[in-house]
Amino acid sequence: MSDSEKHTDFEALCAGYVLDALSNEEKESFEKMLESASPEQKRMYEEMQLVTNELALASSALSPSPELEETILNNLPPKEESKPGSTKIFGLSPVVYKVAAAILLIATLSLSYVSFQLSNTVSSQENRLTELTSQLEKQEQLLDILSAREITFVNMDGLDPSPEGYGKIIWDSQRGRAVLQLANLPAPPPESDYQLWLIKDDGDPISAGVFNFNQPSDDLFFTVEQLNESPSELSNTFAVTLEPKGGVPQPTGDMFLAGVQN
Repeated sequence: MSDSEKHTDFEALCAGYVLDALSNEEKESFEKMLESASPEQKRMYEEMQLVTNELALASSALSPSPELEETILNNLPPKEESKPGSTKIFGLSPVVYKVAAAILLIATLSLSYVSFQLSNTVSSQENRLTELTSQLEKQEQLLDILSAREITFVNMDGLDPSPEGYGKIIWDSQRGRAVLQLANLPAPPPESDYQLWLIKDDGDPISAGVFNFNQPSDDLFFTVEQLNESPSELSNTFAVTLEPKGGVPQPTGDMFLAGVQN
């Protein structure tokens, strides 16, 4: 065997060896070659091994689907004895070349999957950041209202539709601002909103805005933008009802919360 043939066989076996695609006999043959390999061949082996290790660490293990695995295996030809003058691609035998291609395909799919997962993680973190920013803004609004010289504070208890529910109103009537806290209420149906009402003394209810959320409420805070009313010196009643989407001029739905400030 010429030096050129030995060099080519080393390359082919080296690729299969680092990919763990050789038979036991081929592994023994390559390991003997490696013992007497030239510095150039050893360097090539080390570089191939390094690339293989980096691919393994690039993502968590991901098994191909049964369909992909069957396709890969069906495209692998039966193992044949090396024949003089057999065709080689870039120094690799066809069997090793196809195995390497299959491994690279699986690695590419693994990296694509990891990229997809990372994209979802980034999107989730961005949504979480938006949520935290909104919560911070509401807390700042609450602190600003609490710093007012005079505020009206009203507790609202849960009624029959949701007896475990409760709410609070913190009202800075001088500046026409308020914060509504809701807790333990079910999320409203898609065609409905919760609506807040102010009833001064025995007068007609005054709408103070509509509110919505997608999950059962757990200490949710809302800025009340429609409470430009002066509180009554006698009695101020706040109530929350379930109304058609967008709210109504006067309450028509079930009352979920109610509380009186005397």
